[in-house]
Amino acid sequence: MKILRLRMVWERLAREDPFWAVLMAPDKAGNQWKIDEFFQTGVREVDGSLATLAQHLPGLARGRALDFGCGAGRLTQGLGRHYEQVTGVDVAAGMVELATRHNAMPHVSFVHNPRSDLRRFDSDHFDLVFSLITLQHVPPELIEVYVREFVRIVRPGGALYFQIPTSAPVAPRETKQWSFYPPTMWTRLKRWTGRWFRRTTGIGDAMHTNALPEERVRAILAETGTELVATIDHPMDRCGSLIYVACKPARAGAAAGYSPAS
Repeated sequence: MKILRLRMVWERLAREDPFWAVLMAPDKAGNQWKIDEFFQTGVREVDGSLATLAQHLPGLARGRALDFGCGAGRLTQGLGRHYEQVTGVDVAAGMVELATRHNAMPHVSFVHNPRSDLRRFDSDHFDLVFSLITLQHVPPELIEVYVREFVRIVRPGGALYFQIPTSAPVAPRETKQWSFYPPTMWTRLKRWTGRWFRRTTGIGDAMHTNALPEERVRAILAETGTELVATIDHPMDRCGSLIYVACKPARAGAAAGYSPAS
């Protein structure tokens, strides 16, 4: 049910205002993003991220990369400037269609994955699994599943570069006034019922910002035998957020027969 709700929210956003849903600049709501300007932000962000990654893990292979939560392909196209083969994956078919329409790179492709796992990808397949401002919109229990899947599909010696908020945003304090006046109670009941319906079904719901504590992410990486190389502060409004840089240890003979361009 959680993955279905997530899919429905992002399918609606893909129809209504997809570029702003991906990158919520205050002055770009209402389909105000210019296409070239939107994709150029991805180029700059990926260039900076890969420069940071190289500082912590120099000499990484530049064969296959996965952009998890690709949306309209903003970061996927940025990765395409550096990697021989790049795959963007997203839960919303509408986003995948949009990303494909705006893609001119033959070595970049997009995949619709409506599942709560990444089984469609083979183990030990990618040199890099990359994800920014995506896992924060995924329910915490699914964040854990996806992080474990990241470890599975990255090849030994490959890297993970992903971002997760460490704490949920602090909502403004509400002043509640109780009243037993029938119209007031009826309005409040409709509001509560509507909120439950939206959060359960995804119909008419908005995106939500979720979090996973740093200690839990560290524990998952340790349980999967993945080396956490660095954590980097990632500024977000009203909550803490980190980028995790991790490496899957190479195994003797694990890369035999592997060709990045194959």
